Amino acid sequence: MRIFWIVAAFIGVVAAIPAAAQQPSLPSEQTRAAYDAAFQETLKNPTDPATLIRYADLAVQVGDIEAAISALERLLLIEGDQPKVKLELGVLYFRLGSYEAARTYLESARGSGAASPETKERAAQYLKEVDSKVSRSQFSGDVLVGLGYSSNANSAAGGVTQTFGATTVTTPNISQQPDFNVVGAATIRHRYDLNRQDNGALESELSLYTSRQFQVTQANITLLEFTTGPRTSPFEDGSLNDLTVRPMITGRYIAIQDQAYYWAWGSGLEAATPLGSQTNGTLSVFGRRREYLNSPTVPTNNQSSGNEGVGVLDLRVELTSSMTMSIGGNFTRFVAGVQAQSYTEFGFGGSLEVRFADPLGFNGRNWSIVASASMAQAAYDAPDPLINPIVLRTQNDLNLGLILTIPLDNSLDLIGQANFTQRTASLSTYAYEAFTTLVGIGWRF
Repeated sequence: MRIFWIVAAFIGVVAAIPAAAQQPSLPSEQTRAAYDAAFQETLKNPTDPATLIRYADLAVQVGDIEAAISALERLLLIEGDQPKVKLELGVLYFRLGSYEAARTYLESARGSGAASPETKERAAQYLKEVDSKVSRSQFSGDVLVGLGYSSNANSAAGGVTQTFGATTVTTPNISQQPDFNVVGAATIRHRYDLNRQDNGALESELSLYTSRQFQVTQANITLLEFTTGPRTSPFEDGSLNDLTVRPMITGRYIAIQDQAYYWAWGSGLEAATPLGSQTNGTLSVFGRRREYLNSPTVPTNNQSSGNEGVGVLDLRVELTSSMTMSIGGNFTRFVAGVQAQSYTEFGFGGSLEVRFADPLGFNGRNWSIVASASMAQAAYDAPDPLINPIVLRTQNDLNLGLILTIPLDNSLDLIGQANFTQRTASLSTYAYEAFTTLVGIGWRF
């Protein structure tokens, strides 16, 4: 009955998200009407600076960047030495991805004798951004540091390693113990332009996740993963000209209780393509070797070593300008050295992201909330004689999540997260429930 109420509450929250996102619709309609009226005014007074400035401002608000650029460039025809106008034009061209045009206006704004120190400083900042965008070598990433709590501290280790492709045994003596932890996560991405006509680029990602428990230190976990490979567009003409493919190699390291748990390495292929004006699809397939390491706490861990094949399909749909849905499924076949550790797993799930206006008037930036749900089912090839020589191990996972992101500035976010995980299993040793929460600060660069 408890799980029924948890799921019912989750569905209620998800159902309320679209309604909350529609609350600011009236101001948007008013802005659109003001924008249309301002456009008519520019037809009557095409050389009036105040009219052009108002029209450009409203055009930005409704997302018509090209119209805003046109209005501001008309302003420069009236009076050429306007460093603030040139700065704004540089910013707008930057938003459009026209970096050389942005550079021209930004350099002119910075070099103007009439420019204020603030204008020159802002132009210099954007020029650095332009340089990073047009460089063949580009870095970006995300960093998260937070304080978390779990009603079952051991589920963090089991959940992370399961999510990243490994099934782990819940240790009975620490199961169901609540605890606080400090969580750190980071993803660093690098893109190197190969300077080819097919827009080829070498893309690499390095991911880190670590969780340090306050009391249940047996559940400390560290994960490192690296993936790299060239992304290209092999078809220049025809219906597949937007298809990109990326052969890749990958490696992974996991430590539990501050001891090496397993290494993994392999290769695969990712293919991505638009399936419509608002839909994108990605298919990934790869094979990987997992090499488990014995330790004093898990002396027979190497019996779990083996090979796996994985397929993942993901569809991303832009439902509206403020709402994005993702759905997907995955399949894993793992063949271990012993039959009792070999398994087949199917999973599917989805998420809904809604972006909405700041409801508290905190800083006027758009907030976002993401609701997610997923299920997975795994069946093992044979009973484990060390656990139960008669009962075949099967398990079903249910995961529900909510993430609220509140932007503090252009790169910093306040993040709140809540998750519920339930694993039911034919062997009670592997079954658990956990409710986890996290509050942290995220940084994008």
